[in-house]
Amino acid sequence: MDKFLESRWFLRGFALLVAVLMFITVNTEEEGTNTSASSQNDVEVIESVPVDTIYNEEELVVTGVPNTVDVTIQGPTQFVTRTNAVRDFRVFINLADLELGTHEVELQPEGFSSQLTVTISPAVATVTIDERVTEEFAVDAEFNQSIIPEGFELEGIESDPATVQVTGARNVIESIRYVRASVDIEGQVEDEQTIESTVQVLNANLDKLPVTVEPQTVDLSVSVTQPSKEVALVPAASGTPAEGFELESIELASDTVTIYGPTDTIDNISEIEVPFDLSGVSNDGSRMEVPIPVPEGVTSLSSETVAGVISLTESDSDEGAAADTSEETAETPAPEEEEEPAEENDTASDNNNESTEELTLSALPVEMRNIGDELQATFLSPASGELNLRVTGEPETLEELSEDDVSLFVDAEGLEEGEHEMEVQIEGPSNVTYILSQSSISFSLATA
Repeated sequence: MDKFLESRWFLRGFALLVAVLMFITVNTEEEGTNTSASSQNDVEVIESVPVDTIYNEEELVVTGVPNTVDVTIQGPTQFVTRTNAVRDFRVFINLADLELGTHEVELQPEGFSSQLTVTISPAVATVTIDERVTEEFAVDAEFNQSIIPEGFELEGIESDPATVQVTGARNVIESIRYVRASVDIEGQVEDEQTIESTVQVLNANLDKLPVTVEPQTVDLSVSVTQPSKEVALVPAASGTPAEGFELESIELASDTVTIYGPTDTIDNISEIEVPFDLSGVSNDGSRMEVPIPVPEGVTSLSSETVAGVISLTESDSDEGAAADTSEETAETPAPEEEEEPAEENDTASDNNNESTEELTLSALPVEMRNIGDELQATFLSPASGELNLRVTGEPETLEELSEDDVSLFVDAEGLEEGEHEMEVQIEGPSNVTYILSQSSISFSLATA
């Protein structure tokens, strides 16, 4: 047995057997590895990968390079998973050796494992290389007219800074037509307001241009003003005074008023006529306060009303009648005992005129009372629903009397839909006498 084991042929045969077994084992493992590896391949799309551009940034401007690309990687799962998680790779485009002009350039991957197949989308970019230029431009401020309150005008818009530095390709800089900032606010400007606004650079077609602006924002200071002008007030009498009197003059407490509105409107106004209704006025020195008409286009007045003192004189016809009466009296003397009472009556009448004054309250609103919630009133005559009220009384009483102390109203209780005419009732102090410009008004009632 020992001789058999020590035999040369036995050793050779044993070695051959071992070699065959090892060969079979190795081939089996490789096939298993290859099968396992092929069964664990994976595909992943990595979106929005930034693109690095290599070029001379100080002297050149490049356009057409995509900001991001999508990268598809394929290979063994462990490599795909690691690459997607770590992302220690980049995509770049190399323009360092290219001249000015337009070129088709391939995007390149870097930092990916050799075990992976990498596909970039898009794979090629059309880029334009141009000379880098920086120029200074003034900022134009834009605004919408709706931010200006009614009756006001734009006083000015100032940009801080007034100019900006715009950098871009020469051909782009040459196409600039507008460098502007807009006033973007809610509501209207009050007196003066400062708004931060982004600068926009546009071409003739109002397309936004690919340039760099420094600074990117500016402060716009917007100020508005209310144009005003002082104009004369001119009294204009209407109506007829009481019988036996005629108007001598109307002296206004204020001869001027300040009007506010657009410049082109107020420039054409030099005076305002103020109407005074003298119908039935009989007291010399009566004081009337009337509203000042607001001219068309004017937004407001410095005063809404003005007071006027009415001076009256006896009419010529009355003087003639008085003269005739005197002549008749002279021709036919009356008994002495009858003259004294007449003098007393004249004195009493004069004292009565001297102790009372007259005040006119203009444009008093007529209140509709007891109209109900289901009906709505519309004034027909006067259409404004306002009346003038002449008040006669002692001077001390009239001095303390105001529009708030007197109310005009109509009691509409029980009235149905349709047109109606009713007398106007007056609520106010009882120690004075009231005379309305018209005793009744007409109105219509309709379902609200």
